[in-house]
Amino acid sequence: MKLKYSLHNKNEHKSFYAKRINTPYRGDDWHYHDEFELYFPMSGSGVRIVGDSMEYYGSNELVFCGSNLPHLFKTNLEDNDHDRVVVKFSKSLISQIIDNVPEFIKIKQLLIKSSRGILFPVSKSYSLFSDFISLSEAVGAERIIQLLNILNKISSIQNFRLLTSDSYKNISEGRNDERLQKVINFITENFYREISLRELAEISYMTTNSFCRYFKERTNKTAFEFIREFRISQACQMIINSNKTISQICDDTGFNSFSSFNRVFKSVKGITASEFKYMYQEINFSN
Repeated sequence: MKLKYSLHNKNEHKSFYAKRINTPYRGDDWHYHDEFELYFPMSGSGVRIVGDSMEYYGSNELVFCGSNLPHLFKTNLEDNDHDRVVVKFSKSLISQIIDNVPEFIKIKQLLIKSSRGILFPVSKSYSLFSDFISLSEAVGAERIIQLLNILNKISSIQNFRLLTSDSYKNISEGRNDERLQKVINFITENFYREISLRELAEISYMTTNSFCRYFKERTNKTAFEFIREFRISQACQMIINSNKTISQICDDTGFNSFSSFNRVFKSVKGITASEFKYMYQEINFSN
């Protein structure tokens, strides 16, 4: 399965895509696109891959994927009826509507958080069932009104869960702090080898002690915690997007021992690398 860029063909009479779909999807179209995407499965179940996260999902598990965030929602073999509403809208469209409007501040914050993929609790998502149906059936200006209605409601939900790891967010998002970005860029280009604290401090023009305080203040984790999590994020991508063995992936992600790799992988993802690979193979080759 290879990651692909998906170009959305816009309907000249509609500013965004909103459709109810009743057929299962069992393909391997792991892709990303410029549009934000709301995926609301009203019935059925399957496997959800968002960034470096891979989990099973069930009915009413609403997910909000940010712009250019890789994702795949694959229906289970036993589910012949998979009723869902898919909504895609561009950044330019939503910006035209909410920019410079103070009342939309929560929606703006929601869009930022979506860069890591947001999973909303079933209890809250289920209450939006009729809203998504209405959006899929709406015409004219009512479509925009319904979209804003849904975004407004989910922007007030507090007990959501971000799907991708912290390190996935840190790499994919631009930052105003140029010094921090320089450090992150260095890590992403050299994660496959041993990285010393002295190297990171030197490119930041700091002492090691000052750098440690600086990095922790801005990321809420130590540099080595960040490096380990980024390596695991890369390992997940390799499992999904290559034919490498777990042993090869261990070597290619800069771990000095297989036992260390397994220990860190399980602490970050909750399962071992072998279990993660088995889970992926099960859904990738089940059809």
